[in-house]
Amino acid sequence: MLDKYDVLLVVDEVICGFGRLGEWFGSVHYGLEPDLMPIAKGLSSGYLPIGGVLVGDRVAETLIEEGGEFFHGFTYSGHPACAAVALKNLELMQSEGIIERVRNDLGPYLASRWAELAAHPLVGEARSLGLIGALELIDPATGERFDTSLGAGNLCRDICFASGLVMRSVGDTMIISPPLVIAHHEIDELVDKARAALDETARRLANTPTPPLQETLA
Repeated sequence: MLDKYDVLLVVDEVICGFGRLGEWFGSVHYGLEPDLMPIAKGLSSGYLPIGGVLVGDRVAETLIEEGGEFFHGFTYSGHPACAAVALKNLELMQSEGIIERVRNDLGPYLASRWAELAAHPLVGEARSLGLIGALELIDPATGERFDTSLGAGNLCRDICFASGLVMRSVGDTMIISPPLVIAHHEIDELVDKARAALDETARRLANTPTPPLQETLA
């Protein structure tokens, strides 16, 4: 459809790029051919700040043909220390087979463990791909989403943070994006902490007034 109407495709690879889905880019997994591809932290594994935009041939050629020169600089482009770290990071990812391990081992293991959380009364759906996962929170009494005024997702997030688990909330969708070098026993710990956080979230939502967070987790 995009080709039919000559529509440019921009694919944001800031999160899905550099191995997150078990391929170098999420676009590869989904068979996409982007014209523009923003990239960032995965390029250096976050050790130093770096970002950029990969530009497809038809965009670059048009800019050159129509403008005479392809201006593509950013304020902090080409910082030598960041570029060196990014190059070394990519070299290690390739030589150590990190992406293949995500695709063939860690991703499937996380998927099997993460799927267990679908049985929790607070979870309407548990899904994952590679090393990224999400939980959709629902009201167990109705099977529908919680009223937004309850802030169920933010409550669950705060409980996670207090117990040492980084799980973000986007509305009432809880998301994880663990390190590409996570081990099986760490995935087990992640799932255990997520389950405990869900239990505590359910308890708090079912009771008023809610007790202070530090007393609950003591």
